[in-house]
Amino acid sequence: MELSKSLRIFLFLLLSFVSAHRNRIIGGEECPTNSHSWLALLYDSDTLLCSGMLITPDWVLTAAHCYICGNIQVRLGAHNKDDYEQLRVSTLKKCPGDNCSCFTDDIMLIKLNSSAVMTSRVSTINLPSSCSPVGTDCTVMGWGTTTTPEETYPDVPYCVNITIFDNLVCEAAYPWDVTDNMFCAGYFDGGKDSCRGDSGGPLLCGDGGLQGVVSLGGFPCAQPGEPGIYIKICKFLEWICTTIAENTFKSGACKDGIFQ
Repeated sequence: MELSKSLRIFLFLLLSFVSAHRNRIIGGEECPTNSHSWLALLYDSDTLLCSGMLITPDWVLTAAHCYICGNIQVRLGAHNKDDYEQLRVSTLKKCPGDNCSCFTDDIMLIKLNSSAVMTSRVSTINLPSSCSPVGTDCTVMGWGTTTTPEETYPDVPYCVNITIFDNLVCEAAYPWDVTDNMFCAGYFDGGKDSCRGDSGGPLLCGDGGLQGVVSLGGFPCAQPGEPGIYIKICKFLEWICTTIAENTFKSGACKDGIFQ
């Protein structure tokens, strides 16, 4: 028998808050060195803005709220902040449509001013072919703070394991509408979460496939009952592929929603 919305929310809150509310680092550990050759860092001069994902040698996928009017640099191939390939931005394409919202459509494409050089440390990641279901185990990674509310930024990317929840969980936690363009994902007991500086980074699910873009959540981060919200890349495949094709002067660049 299907549980009512109110009962599901009650059960979630009960499970979440029976555990102690602990102040600790945001759960996770240093990502394996060879696990993120497609992970990008977005900088304004020496200030870390966001993370992103290299989906072709010329394009990075990130969050629309990472947009600034300054001079964004994209760093690739880094496992520490002192060793990377740096490229400048040619074009920024924010969310699809004239009336898109950087809340519900928090996604952006960045065209690099020159193609990234593919090496053992720099490669692309494939787009998803479908959306992962509720209950899927995932990993979120990024260069954001590892402590909250005080902020401590690491010199290497961190990874943490979380799970996709029903969107009703995030609707109960926040005053925002959680749309079908979004994943609600986190850890029931708190203590594991993305946080400031992780925006635009990847949510990897199932067998490690790219599924989401880090978008928003509560602060302090990693609180019981307050999962993070991630943009569903699967809902934007047509826009991603069409945008890339139109801005690289190619036709037929997409097959089944995947950029070739």
